[in-house]
Amino acid sequence: MKLVSEFRQSELAAGLVRSIHRHAAKEARFMEFCGGHTVSIMKSGLRQLLPPVLTLTSGPGCPVCVTDNADLDKAIAIASLPDVIVASFGDMVRVPGSHSSLQDAKAAGADVRIVYS
Repeated sequence: MKLVSEFRQSELAAGLVRSIHRHAAKEARFMEFCGGHTVSIMKSGLRQLLPPVLTLTSGPGCPVCVTDNADLDKAIAIASLPDVIVASFGDMVRVPGSHSSLQDAKAAGADVRIVYS
């Protein structure tokens, strides 16, 4: 099965969304545990496709997973200030905020440095 390419077919995806809406009878909360999952969910618009009884929560402790979008937007804004150095985990640099990323800020001249642990 060509998993990724098949789910990019709009008719198949729409059918899956309809099925989820039909079968989601009670509240359920799902936690994505990887920053890559969080980014994919955001890019695909999955949160907006799910019925209100299903909630996606980022976690449990990865910096990428637990950083709120508003906090990321603030870090991007701070990085753009003169005489400021922002240090971040490598994965976090690529995570999109509301309008850009720390990687974009770095490309625009901000002093964003990657910390390895």
